Amino acid sequence: MVLAASLLVLTLMVVPLVLLVTMRRFGMEQAETEQALLSPQAHTVSWVVPEGEDPALVRTRLAHAGFTSVLDRSGDQRLVVRCEAADSERVREIIARTAHATFDGHALPPDELRFDESA
Repeated sequence: MVLAASLLVLTLMVVPLVLLVTMRRFGMEQAETEQALLSPQAHTVSWVVPEGEDPALVRTRLAHAGFTSVLDRSGDQRLVVRCEAADSERVREIIARTAHATFDGHALPPDELRFDESA
């Protein structure tokens, strides 16, 4: 009985601690990635996410194509994608070929997509 109680108490203390450490590590990795992509030295393509659109599908398609991206919420919400200069058009194509719709169901034509490229 004492062993069971000890294991229960130990479990209740260790499991949350492991979760906290794991979440902290994940948060630190995300912060490092964001800092690297938003630095002036990184070559990126930025897509201005239209008001009301969830960029999750675009991020997923870019990740499957091997590109890293972060959301920049300073000012207009932008999806910043790291790529080499030669891959800029490929990134734009992936974003343009993805179905774009706002939360209220309005489809956005590809010609309304706004991009910004940094060196």
